[in-house]
Amino acid sequence: MEKRRVVITGMGVVAPNGIGIDNFWDSLVHGRSGVRKITHFDVTTYPCKVAGIVQDFDPTNYMDHKTAKRLSKFAQFTFVASQMAVEDSGIDFSKEDPYRMGVFVGTAIGGGDVIEIQHNIFMEKGAKRIAPFAVVSISTHSASAIVSCEFNLRGPNTTIASGCNTGLDASYLAYNTILIGDADVMVVGAGESPVTPYIQALFGATGFLSRETREPWRAIKPYDVNADGMVLGEGGACIIIEELQHALKRKAKIYGEIVSYSALNEAFDLIEVSPENEIMALNFKQALRRGSIDITEVDYINAHGNGILSYDISETNAIKKVFGELAYNIPVTSIKPNAGHSLSPTGIFQIITSLLAVKHSIIPPTMNLENPAPECDLNYVPYQFLRREVQTILINAHGFGGRLTALIVRKFSPEKSAS
Repeated sequence: MEKRRVVITGMGVVAPNGIGIDNFWDSLVHGRSGVRKITHFDVTTYPCKVAGIVQDFDPTNYMDHKTAKRLSKFAQFTFVASQMAVEDSGIDFSKEDPYRMGVFVGTAIGGGDVIEIQHNIFMEKGAKRIAPFAVVSISTHSASAIVSCEFNLRGPNTTIASGCNTGLDASYLAYNTILIGDADVMVVGAGESPVTPYIQALFGATGFLSRETREPWRAIKPYDVNADGMVLGEGGACIIIEELQHALKRKAKIYGEIVSYSALNEAFDLIEVSPENEIMALNFKQALRRGSIDITEVDYINAHGNGILSYDISETNAIKKVFGELAYNIPVTSIKPNAGHSLSPTGIFQIITSLLAVKHSIIPPTMNLENPAPECDLNYVPYQFLRREVQTILINAHGFGGRLTALIVRKFSPEKSAS
């Protein structure tokens, strides 16, 4: 039996640097950042006073007031991104078998914003004043539930939580679900709202957040000798992952094809990155091998690049170990200076960026890279975008606890079958 092929046919994004794929893409290409000073709570005593914050977002523009009130921000972001992705894909779920349509949604923090608010109410006013739907709001699976209910999707449904890797993990699990024949279409999303007083303080206590205050948009400096940490971001993203023949039958536009993935763990430390980077290199090699992709075929690496220099150096060295001298010819970029590090949706932001690079033959720049660290000597496309045809992209995510996920997408070609 011929192997099923899996394509991406719709995309939606709610990000600090833009709501909707057009705004998101324009900000990436032209180097605009959504990182700004935190003003909705007092950060005077916080080590990090900036974050990637979604601007001009009113959930009632996308859903009724009752639904908005029941959902925490991470679920609102995810739900809105799913609406955008479904509309973009042109799929009419009322004409589909609902048992062949599924939902995989990811989040790292879930409804942390509601937990903080309701806990304060509980402490000040007692148990009787807690909102009746708070338990729904804080549930990590509330986003997958609302997406399923909205579109009547009765197939595989789960919530994934693997930190910074969540978006890529949800995508490759959906890819596998379609490959083995358990579904024909998967709505894959992720959402996060970590910019709250307590969660911002928790991340600040690790020492891994940037202390830049004068120019917030310069806070995240991947691969730069002056990099001093990452910056939290909020938002949501969604893609429609579809079996190829199903997509062709309904004459869907196809952004690209998922051809391979790999997921491993360094098993080194809960927070620190392994200085050896052998496992990350192995993860890249395994993704390439599974997709029968030669290193000469990769023409863009959408990297993790979080602004924690030890992580950035490890990622750079792993790329060199896999690609050798070719590594210096492959554009490597990070989008985190634009959007902040939004944890779970970041991987889907990366997928969307990669497929828009294919569409427009443009590779967006890595912002804020002015003085590369000596160990970071690859082509990170600093300062301004690069016009170049893109065919095959390696996407990398690297999370606390040693989590590693690599996903490979490429320009769709009817003749070129995935291996």
